[in-house]
Amino acid sequence: MVFQNNSLGDETENNNLIKETELKPLPELYKQKENCCGCTACYAICPVQAIVMELDEEGFLYPVINSEKCIRCYKCLSVCVFKIDQAAKGYYK
Repeated sequence: MVFQNNSLGDETENNNLIKETELKPLPELYKQKENCCGCTACYAICPVQAIVMELDEEGFLYPVINSEKCIRCYKCLSVCVFKIDQAAKGYYK
């Protein structure tokens, strides 16, 4: 099962950021599933609907980024409660 955000993105903004996406790396939402709580905050904040939530083999939702849609704005990283908590504890920089 895949959940997709169907709100429309601003195509003009997307076209202006194409060059920027070639320079920035794709955001890394988590290295291991244990580093994601599945809250969907990253999915909800994505302005171009580049993140979908996919069920794993155990039935938990995890975000997956579509690299072709992603504009590398990193809003997903800035809203990630888990990363913010781990950064406060010194695990992330």
